Amino acid sequence: MKTLFAMTMAAAIILCTPVLHATETPDAEEIAFNALSPVVSALINADDVEELMERAEKLESSDTLQAIAVYLAASREDPKQLQAPYQVAALFARRGDDKLAERFLREADDRGLWFGPLMAGDEDFADLRESDTYKTVLAHAQERYRKIAVGKVGAISVLNPSASIPVPKACRPVVVWLHGYGVNGELDEGYQPLADTGAIILGINGTQMINAVDSFRWIGPGFEGTHQTVQNGLKTLEAQQCIDRKRVFLMGFSQGSQHAGALLAQHPDDYAGALLLSPGGNQPTPTESKARGKRVFVINGEKEGPGNQQMSADFRKLFSDGNEVKSRTHEAGHTFPEDWSTSLPQALRWLMGEEA
Repeated sequence: MKTLFAMTMAAAIILCTPVLHATETPDAEEIAFNALSPVVSALINADDVEELMERAEKLESSDTLQAIAVYLAASREDPKQLQAPYQVAALFARRGDDKLAERFLREADDRGLWFGPLMAGDEDFADLRESDTYKTVLAHAQERYRKIAVGKVGAISVLNPSASIPVPKACRPVVVWLHGYGVNGELDEGYQPLADTGAIILGINGTQMINAVDSFRWIGPGFEGTHQTVQNGLKTLEAQQCIDRKRVFLMGFSQGSQHAGALLAQHPDDYAGALLLSPGGNQPTPTESKARGKRVFVINGEKEGPGNQQMSADFRKLFSDGNEVKSRTHEAGHTFPEDWSTSLPQALRWLMGEEA
């Protein structure tokens, strides 16, 4: 997207910008320029549509009109873009311009808008939910979602121990990996240190796609949908290779961590322990636990937000009665600890009783 015209335009903007003294009051032209400069910067410097979308998203928190302008540019640049016209519709709805919101909802629908569950819960459209346009677009999106989600929601990814890891006489234990919001359960070779503890790592896509076929979340209310999805994943894995159903451990990050902790608390007969990394989410943390005699390791960052800090503390307290709880706080924020490739395998070995 960076062209000679764009670079020339950038130079012209720099050369033509008047220098203001601290005591001077900006005139109307200068005010207009300052208002447009984030948009111009995005259009000049973005390499592709994906970067335009990222810049537009960042502008949403400061100026919705600027964000709309950049989303419109992304929409014109790529006529197959679904998210751009949808976001334009949402921002116009947020501003109370129902006519334009409906216009761009129809445009998103014409392009094949499919993320119906996300749209159904989008509070930007709260005042439009009774309109015919909203209902029609939502119905189309929900129908498309049902078709697209097949084979993706709850899909599994399996990572086995390296060939050099001794094969036990009994079936291998399983560590079920529950990802955070907006990603997926796909496992690559980067996770191999976890599998080289001797456990099969089972990644599972969340219970609902968000706005891309590789972006998922774990939905409520409650945690039973996640439990069923995990059990279905274990059944699929069990049909492929021998696993020890008495040694199924849960490991999650962020929203996946909250669901992992809840599953252990509510279904202790199905899970042997849990490694909870930076738990977070919008659902209340369970206040009662049936788990006894389990091992639970809770890890969070010192720089995490108050909500995540509180949820980590809640889970430590939840499992403190009748279970063995370990805890660690690392120096970073809402992320894996820096030494994760060694510390997390150590934590898993402790969960499995193989810390020696």
